[in-house]
Amino acid sequence: MEEKDREQVALFRFGLLAPMLLGQAASQKEYLAEVAAKKHQAPYYGEKEFTPKTLSCWLLAYRREGFEGLKPKRRSDRGQPRKFTTEQEEDILALRQLERDMPASVFYDRLVDKGEILPMEVSYATVYRLLKKHGLIGKDRQKSPCRKRFAYDTVNIR
Repeated sequence: MEEKDREQVALFRFGLLAPMLLGQAASQKEYLAEVAAKKHQAPYYGEKEFTPKTLSCWLLAYRREGFEGLKPKRRSDRGQPRKFTTEQEEDILALRQLERDMPASVFYDRLVDKGEILPMEVSYATVYRLLKKHGLIGKDRQKSPCRKRFAYDTVNIR
């Protein structure tokens, strides 16, 4: 979710809480029940229903942190694979170092065949992202002089 979307969601949440914050609602409990009874068109999420408990949590977050408290939080483990332990990650990366010439899909199948991973738990995309993150996708290209087909270093020498 981009920052713009997070701000739109926070504005929407503030709009729902504004009557309570400005003192326009007679009873907080009644107002929360009234808002929770309706469906709302929330930005980024679409049509949603909210419980009074959710709305009161937003109100508490606003009172503690201000407008920033109404923004959806980012994941703390963003960008990290959740399916692997650090030992599994190291094992997979070590195996990949040994078998660099193998395509990633064949490497994934070999991991499944060896029993390193279970296909129901770890998808090909997860393994591919891990390998790509560490630059282990594709073959190692050896630096060789650029030659075209049927080209030789020297010509007509006996």
